[in-house]
Amino acid sequence: MNDTVNGNYFHFDFLNDLAAGKDGNEKLKTCIQCGSCTGSCVAASGMSATPRQLWRSAQMGMESEVIDSMNFWNCTTCGLCDRRCPRGIPLSQIMLSLREKYEENGGGIAGVSQTMDNLRKSRNITGDEPQNRFLWLDNLLLSDQDREKLTREKSDAVFFTGCVGALFPQVGGIPQSLTKLLLKLGADFSLLGEEWCCGYPIMAGGKGDSQIEEYVRHNISGIESKAATKLILTCPTCYYMFAKVYPKIWGKDYSFKVMHYTEYLEELGGIGFKGPGKETAVTYHDPCDLGRKLHITDSPRNLLKGIPGLDFREMRFSGEESKCCGGGGNMEMANADLSLEIATQRLNDALATDAEYLLSSCQQCKRTLQNAARKSRSRIKVMDIIEFMLARIKEDEKEAVE
Repeated sequence: MNDTVNGNYFHFDFLNDLAAGKDGNEKLKTCIQCGSCTGSCVAASGMSATPRQLWRSAQMGMESEVIDSMNFWNCTTCGLCDRRCPRGIPLSQIMLSLREKYEENGGGIAGVSQTMDNLRKSRNITGDEPQNRFLWLDNLLLSDQDREKLTREKSDAVFFTGCVGALFPQVGGIPQSLTKLLLKLGADFSLLGEEWCCGYPIMAGGKGDSQIEEYVRHNISGIESKAATKLILTCPTCYYMFAKVYPKIWGKDYSFKVMHYTEYLEELGGIGFKGPGKETAVTYHDPCDLGRKLHITDSPRNLLKGIPGLDFREMRFSGEESKCCGGGGNMEMANADLSLEIATQRLNDALATDAEYLLSSCQQCKRTLQNAARKSRSRIKVMDIIEFMLARIKEDEKEAVE
């Protein structure tokens, strides 16, 4: 591309501004308009201009048109466009940068603003009192010994529940099931007594990563104070934050290893089922943050392979090519109807396998896919792997007694 073409057709002041302090954003100048982003985007149907058109407008310096379109709020930041872009442009990161620009220009989204208020008030996304973060423990009917174990000052591993798992009743079974199983296995773990939000909603809300430093320092300091060697997470987005975002702010190595619960359980070894198990057809949905962004696709499947009687059926789009559930990137706060549409499309991929169960390993994925199943009155059962595993363990133990 020569200077004459640059001068006649492109105006990079806006792109230079977007690229300031954001590694990789400058690559948008190299966009060749191939349309891979639009072809990959699960949310394109809800945008007034396709992603490809948005990038061309940005290249041409049409700042007001790009910002006023608000199309960047319809992005789930799933990262499929990033994976498929032949130029390696971090398009989902640029979508977040556009949200920051929108915020800087005085814009606001009601749902996002409410979430920010909740975070300032209580350090969680719902605005619940901080002590409510562990109400899900009450349904477990724990012994005094087990409750003391979960709250002790030192442990080898720390289980970080995340806001959705801890405070949304629809998915409370996920932290409950993992806690039950880890206690049953005798794992040396505890909970983080003063857990705060991981901070991702702040970034996705257009506030930038500079606003999450206090969350980073609070959470990491709390984990390290327990002398933990492992951090266990059920939320892939929390995992992404600890693995990819926090290190840049923390500025030094952790004293612990960050692990998704499927990795941790795989490391602990097999559950040791005794019976043949009921034959059940299941399929698995890879969460975007876990599968595509963190490349963890084998551990969930390996856990499922260890369950007797399963007929595992892979969906058309799976692994790092998995389609989004519609629940990512704060997009649901801006466009709930589009979020449901995307979830329904993904549900249809699962229904095409004729599986009885649609499993995932993310509380947000469970929530959005379960909502879609209820709205469409589909009979497929939506569960997290850990919930399904615990149910099969109970069945196995019952069969062994009989």
